[in-house]
Amino acid sequence: MSTSEQKTITVIGSGLIGRSWAMVFASGGYRVKIYDNQAGQAARAVMEIRKQLEELEEAHMLRGDLTSTQQLALLSSYEDLAQALEGAFFVQECVFEQLEVKQSVFQEIECFVGKEVILSSSTSCLVPSSVFAKVQERSRCLVSHPVNPPYYVKLVELVPHPETVTAVMEATHYLMTKVQTTD
Repeated sequence: MSTSEQKTITVIGSGLIGRSWAMVFASGGYRVKIYDNQAGQAARAVMEIRKQLEELEEAHMLRGDLTSTQQLALLSSYEDLAQALEGAFFVQECVFEQLEVKQSVFQEIECFVGKEVILSSSTSCLVPSSVFAKVQERSRCLVSHPVNPPYYVKLVELVPHPETVTAVMEATHYLMTKVQTTD
């Protein structure tokens, strides 16, 4: 994928899975906004990703057609949720596995994005009907759960909410196929 498309994905949470998703999306040429509500965490995540990308490039294991410098240029960090969500077509949530926290995060996200934005959770043990129970527009919600480690294992499990529409599944499948097939 060329960077000329400049499509934006927001990753919510900058821990191990959030950083991994950010690297996968950037390897596909997507602009990635990393958000964390803990001061300085998202910026530290970008610094950690920088080290990883440089090491991967040196070892000839970097994914995608872009250099580590080009991929890093696609990443930005945010402490303001509204700014992090601005312009995103896809949101990948990666906060810890606590149902109430995930529900709260998605309620807040929904206040800042249009109805066309796809909302995805990286949950590994919570069902979509529970995670998205408090979201108003559940037709755009699903779980996109990566196999660990996400950067190296090119496999993502997609689990729809009972109300998820086919177009959302197809768009997410397309996105995941695109970023998972970059070498």
